[in-house]
Amino acid sequence: MRFLIAAGLLVLSLLALLFGIAERTVWAPPANYTKVLELDGKQPLVIVPNEVLRMYPGIPTISAQGAKGSFISTGRESDVRAWIGAAGHQSLEIDETGTQLVALSTDGIANLDKTAGSDLWRAESSTEDKTSTSLRVIPSKDAAALIASDGIHASPTNLTIIWPIKHDLIWSNIALWVGGSLLLAALIMNVLAYQHMRISRGPRRRTPSAPKPPKYRVKKSTGNAPVRGRRSARRNFAVIPVVITILATGTGCTAVSTPSTEVSASPSPSASAIELPPVALVDSQITKILESLEKVAAEADLTSDKKLLVPRFAGPALEQRTAHYVLRARSSSVAALPKIVGSPVSFSLPAATDTWPRTLMVVTDEPGTDALPQMLVFQQENPRANYLLWYNMRLMPGAVIPEVPATEVGAIPVATDSLFLKLVPTDIPAAYGDVINDGPASLSYGLFDTSKDEFYKQVSESQKSQVEGLTKGKITFTHQLGNKNVISLATSTAGALVAVYMTDTYKITPKTRGSAVAVSGQEKIMLGADGSTRGVRSIYGEMLLFYVPALSDPDRIRLLGVTQGLLSVRSL
Repeated sequence: MRFLIAAGLLVLSLLALLFGIAERTVWAPPANYTKVLELDGKQPLVIVPNEVLRMYPGIPTISAQGAKGSFISTGRESDVRAWIGAAGHQSLEIDETGTQLVALSTDGIANLDKTAGSDLWRAESSTEDKTSTSLRVIPSKDAAALIASDGIHASPTNLTIIWPIKHDLIWSNIALWVGGSLLLAALIMNVLAYQHMRISRGPRRRTPSAPKPPKYRVKKSTGNAPVRGRRSARRNFAVIPVVITILATGTGCTAVSTPSTEVSASPSPSASAIELPPVALVDSQITKILESLEKVAAEADLTSDKKLLVPRFAGPALEQRTAHYVLRARSSSVAALPKIVGSPVSFSLPAATDTWPRTLMVVTDEPGTDALPQMLVFQQENPRANYLLWYNMRLMPGAVIPEVPATEVGAIPVATDSLFLKLVPTDIPAAYGDVINDGPASLSYGLFDTSKDEFYKQVSESQKSQVEGLTKGKITFTHQLGNKNVISLATSTAGALVAVYMTDTYKITPKTRGSAVAVSGQEKIMLGADGSTRGVRSIYGEMLLFYVPALSDPDRIRLLGVTQGLLSVRSL
């Protein structure tokens, strides 16, 4: 019997081993799926949509060759199509059989912009010669690829997409392990059977036994047996109904369901069912933008050349830095502006939107114990524009940024005329300026939390001291909106982070003839004189970062960051 068991285990082990080996060899799939496409090169741009990238499982690698140069980038499909716009292009599609790729051409206007370096690309690869370039594209639910030579000339003509196949060897490993175990068990069983046969020295036979004499058996008499009456028959007969009752009861318990008093919950719409716009940027894009900004700012600050700022600066950030370059050009005693650094990043909040303009808020920290973190506020005007720095504010000591959505989710942009906030964003500079001028007497004083606002305290006290110390002249202060482009992103509490530009105009005029208004410091350098007999008008600019709570929120508006700079000084 042991030999039979050993033989059976041997057969099963061989079958399992053969199955495991076949999974790795005969039944193994190909190493990859490959699609090769020849393009006519009549269009400068070729888009590989998300449907094609997900034609097969795995992370595809795209290779392009056949032009003077080759360029491949990846990004969100809607962003890629937005960048292409009305330009002529080709789009890859899956044919009716579902196995081949075809290129459909769309005529359009000539493309005059190069594809390299766009902030919309999550990754890119290029070569300037005829050798091929390749790029691995992670096929997320919204990813697409763009192929070109440089975006202006004809696109590459040879295109290859390879999907590597990750062969699942779980069943093969299980079969090989089971087969090996069964083979070992068969060998052990065979050894045990052989040892048993040696010990027993072959099969044993029983010797015949002697015949036994017959035994006398006493027959039982039935005469003394008790007669079974009707009562005993009833007891036996009663077993049948009892069994039937038990079966019926058990059957009834399983077949009949008692009515429940609980009401099943019906599906109802919830907030999670609402589809939010996708986040505009991923971490790799944010890092690329910050690295480019840091490089541009460092080169421009080194030479005080405002032209070098244009690729990454705009609005108030460009205006303040340009004015400071003028001061430094006129006097070497003017200190350089604090550096704009791209890392480390302690806070990043891109907009969740699929339209333009788009916004990005990032907090970076300059190395050093004395440096304060800075909030960088970017905006992208259109798909082909760079993210430009509009605001850079030094955060106030002890400033706490309210809770915001995660970077992977993004924040909803807030309209500049939103009525759902404690104060309309475009009205903040005038209201805050009125608080600086009038203090508690201002009608807007109750809207702002000035208990820890050091900027408010310093500016308001400075204005009061100037009024009290100016006996032979008259001074007026005007605070107003300095730029209409107010940038806001929603917080998790229905409030908003608002970046706004406020300009302060200080106008000083002499009260009597023959007297003059004297200036000092940076105002003297900007004016190019010690003063003026007609009066002086100085304009300062403040980039301000506020937290504006929702209209129904009991909290008040808080100043989180500010950067002030002298813009101009003129004689009246």
